[in-house]
Amino acid sequence: MAATPAAFSAHDAALRTRDRLLADVAVFVSVALLLWGLLELTRGISASFDPVSAPDRVSTDPRMLPGYAGRSLLRMFTALALSTLFAFVVATAAARLPRARRFLLPALDVLQSVPVLGFLSVTVGLWLALFPGSMLGLESAAVFAIFTSQVWNMTFAFYQSLITQPRDLDEACRSLGLTRWQRFWRLDAPHGAFPLVWNGMMSFGGGWFFLLASEVITVNSHRYALPGIGAYAATAAEEAEPGHLVLAICVMVLMILVVNVCFWRPLTAWAERFRTGVSGSADPQRSVVLELLRRSSFPRLLALAFAPVHEGLDRAARAFESARRSRAASAPHPRVRLARTRRGGRTAAAVVLGIGLTLGALALLAGVARDTGLAEFAVAGGLGLLTFARVLVLLVVGTLVWAPIGLWIGLTPRVTRVAQPLVQVLASFPANFLFPFAALAFVSTGISLDVGGIVLMALGAQWYLLFNAIAGAAAIPNDLREAARSLRLGPAARWRRLYAPALFPSWVTGALTAAGGAWNASIVAEVVSYGGHTLTARGLGAYIAEATATGDFTRVLIGILVMSVFVVTLNRLVWRPLYVLAERRYALT
Repeated sequence: MAATPAAFSAHDAALRTRDRLLADVAVFVSVALLLWGLLELTRGISASFDPVSAPDRVSTDPRMLPGYAGRSLLRMFTALALSTLFAFVVATAAARLPRARRFLLPALDVLQSVPVLGFLSVTVGLWLALFPGSMLGLESAAVFAIFTSQVWNMTFAFYQSLITQPRDLDEACRSLGLTRWQRFWRLDAPHGAFPLVWNGMMSFGGGWFFLLASEVITVNSHRYALPGIGAYAATAAEEAEPGHLVLAICVMVLMILVVNVCFWRPLTAWAERFRTGVSGSADPQRSVVLELLRRSSFPRLLALAFAPVHEGLDRAARAFESARRSRAASAPHPRVRLARTRRGGRTAAAVVLGIGLTLGALALLAGVARDTGLAEFAVAGGLGLLTFARVLVLLVVGTLVWAPIGLWIGLTPRVTRVAQPLVQVLASFPANFLFPFAALAFVSTGISLDVGGIVLMALGAQWYLLFNAIAGAAAIPNDLREAARSLRLGPAARWRRLYAPALFPSWVTGALTAAGGAWNASIVAEVVSYGGHTLTARGLGAYIAEATATGDFTRVLIGILVMSVFVVTLNRLVWRPLYVLAERRYALT
């Protein structure tokens, strides 16, 4: 007897119920294991800390590696969460508030120019003072160092997505009368999700590069090692244990693959829904983890649990916006006097700030003149020119190599699914784990680190160019690509009229962050050692690294100031005009 349609429908419903039940069980077990792991990993974070007897290295027993890997992952994800929150708040303020923009963009320029080791040198004492006698001080310093290696790229990427929003979407939000809170969650965050996820993945990879420096901290010529895979690799390199170093590299690759499969792959597949354009991707990315979450009822239950919070925030935002508009409508007419008062207050604040900065600069110059002499700035400036030359070579060669490759990967979803894990492993793998082996190779071949340092810097910075090229290419709307095909544009015309203009905003973000990453990487790439071999290149990075190692705070400060001047000058004269050009001429409107 033939099965009826009702029987088939019942069978399908039973299969869907079974799949949902299996997905719920898998997600519940995964969440339970994750919570248990977090509890286990956070046990030693607030342990007592004695600066005198604290160890300067960790055990290289392979049995300690799983715990070390977990502690490093916890620091990385904590820094990523803080970086995302910072990007949401600061980038939105810079894009939406003209007064805040005038302050925030120069501040971001200065802060992203300060090297990670510079933040560590200045802030470690502060963290130890905030948490005296507790490991939480060192843990906070390590997380803050990783945060500073991740946050600037994510902030600039989200800012670039906000200032290049299509005008019709902006006008739609205004005509609907959405509050700022509603606009953020209905337009700003979705429109910036795709570049933010890709740049977050790239920043996460950049954080791995500085994991070693953040887990081995030097304070007043005393070194402290935190339990982590970065400290494990540093100890193995210092004790010339290549077997343990290779083991750390293997564990690192495994960690990167697991994070890619369980975290970044689902996020990039989910972010596909927010790509700009009329038509979606013909071959969207897929993720087993994302499909499992979609089948499970856990996300829906989580959304229901947080629905009252979201509704309450939405009502509060509407009430605040309504009150603001009412105050603006009922304000008395004499606003000229109020505007003059505000301008006078801003002028007075600017004068006070200028006087304070001038006095601080004079005190700094007096201290430098007393300790090392003002000629030390000229020495650091000359070394900065050498490092700048390496950065420039890296940017030119990296753009010529990775822009076409990133375009090809981003335009071909099937290639993206294959290439993304490989690119993620290569970009996330901390290249300074390989620096000890590079030192041996340079010694055996006679290659100077003045030249080899460019390659080492590229290993840590070139991926910013590639990831932004992939994100920019993947964000090109399908309707524009189909129009180019229907017009039968040749490869050269298609590159000139579509691909290059569409990639330009992403390239600006990638080149800016790659340059910043290269300046940062110079500190660990211009001084390389393994066992008894140490190679040093002439450059500002080596200057800062050597001053940090010897505890010479004055020279550390000089190196940081000179590097900041280089980076800020380039940002103001080169990158900021390019950002304006990308916003005015090459936004996808």
